[in-house]
Amino acid sequence: MQSKTYSPKEIAAFRGLLQLAAGGNCFSNIKVQDIATAAGIGKGTLYEYFSSKEDILSCTMLYTLQQFADWMEQQITRDVSLHAVLARFLDALEQERFLPFRALPVLGTFLSYEQRAQLGMRNREQAQAIIDRMRGYERHVFANSRKNGEIDSALSDRFCEYAILSALGGYVSMLEKRVCCREEISLDSCKDMAQQLIFRSLRP
Repeated sequence: MQSKTYSPKEIAAFRGLLQLAAGGNCFSNIKVQDIATAAGIGKGTLYEYFSSKEDILSCTMLYTLQQFADWMEQQITRDVSLHAVLARFLDALEQERFLPFRALPVLGTFLSYEQRAQLGMRNREQAQAIIDRMRGYERHVFANSRKNGEIDSALSDRFCEYAILSALGGYVSMLEKRVCCREEISLDSCKDMAQQLIFRSLRP
């Protein structure tokens, strides 16, 4: 599936919203004017591309998913061992090349039930297509890793996914703690622990 192309002003809006959220602003308190200011464009210009603040959020999440899917596609053209892909993923996550971990939780946590329901209806087909695409890449990596002995062949893809997400959740929490609390936490040791946890769960 070909990735959707966004205009520079749309991308500026996405980055502006993520910047506001990374600063601790919950979605309910963010105004369209705030997003326009953070994006460096006029409020009227935003409405040329988006119908509402919720539309900007929905498209921002879609854009972020697409960025991650594009990254995954690049990985499977290289060494597709799980160890190599994970190492590159952790490096990218640390540098916030995609999945901005300080912004997305803020945007999601403070949404009301009604807002969540509305967002669920927006861009549903596009989002599902991107998720299906990512799952295809995931299956490819898992299948290759079973062949090279990195993953126990008896484990299901769902179990592998759960183990990886659990370890990555811990890793992201450590990164947040390092940023918010300014704790002297070695990023290399965090990466090593995350990978150890994953492979101890998945190896025969």
